[in-house]
Amino acid sequence: MTSQGHKELVEELNKLRLEISKLRDSLNELDAQKELWFTKKSESSSKIKSGIVKIKQLKLQRDQLTSEVKALKPKRDRFNYEVKQESSELKDLEKGKEQIFKDIKMKESPFRLKKELEQLEFKMETEPMAFSKEQVLMKKINQLTEKLQATKVLAVVSNKVRNTSSELRTTRKEANDIHRQIQEKAKQSQQVHEEILKTSAEIDAQKPIEQESFEKFSEYKKQFMEASSQLKEKLKAMDELRNKLGSLADEKKEIRKQQQEDFLKTKEQEVEDKIKKGGKLTTEDLLVFQNIGK
Repeated sequence: MTSQGHKELVEELNKLRLEISKLRDSLNELDAQKELWFTKKSESSSKIKSGIVKIKQLKLQRDQLTSEVKALKPKRDRFNYEVKQESSELKDLEKGKEQIFKDIKMKESPFRLKKELEQLEFKMETEPMAFSKEQVLMKKINQLTEKLQATKVLAVVSNKVRNTSSELRTTRKEANDIHRQIQEKAKQSQQVHEEILKTSAEIDAQKPIEQESFEKFSEYKKQFMEASSQLKEKLKAMDELRNKLGSLADEKKEIRKQQQEDFLKTKEQEVEDKIKKGGKLTTEDLLVFQNIGK
């Protein structure tokens, strides 16, 4: 190969080295971008998965609360019905009590009435009196007896009013307690439902990010693979050029060696001819003899 051809090979090799250096820089940048988008995609996927797990747990919690509310409502309705019934009964009892008060027009206590009745009965039994006066006394005794009987009925009704009022307070308290439980559980259920909607919105927001990240990752991965393939081809081409240049160097070395040997043979023949003719040997001739000896 000519010197011109060797120079062209060296220039081509230097050009390849520059292209390989640029490709390696490009590969490093593409690899960094590829890993960056892969990380973003992984983060979004992780958030979506954790969000789905969270929603499943929240739905179980919401369903449990809904079930508890459903179970409490019949109890509340039953207590409300009992409150209504007891309220109606108490109202009737209070009306009856008022009516008894109106009927007997009682201004004195039952204790005083009883004492007065006992005194009149004792007087009736122990004192002699005219028939007319006895009739008046008997009428008064009968009136007092009726009043005392009415007070007994009033006492029974009053007792029923107290008992019914106490039962009503207890029943109303039970109804209110259950109603508060229902409200609290319904509130908790609503809060859980809102958390489900919030988490679902977060998942929906992550999906396009995940998709974009995956597309970017795929694109950079494709470019990375293409650049890697180009680098392999150029490295292979560079090895081939190096082999060619190596072969040329060996060939040139062999040519130089052959030329040197040919030159020495020629000089050797010239020196031998001088010796045969008795000519004078020069310093160069002596050096030729030394190389021949070697």
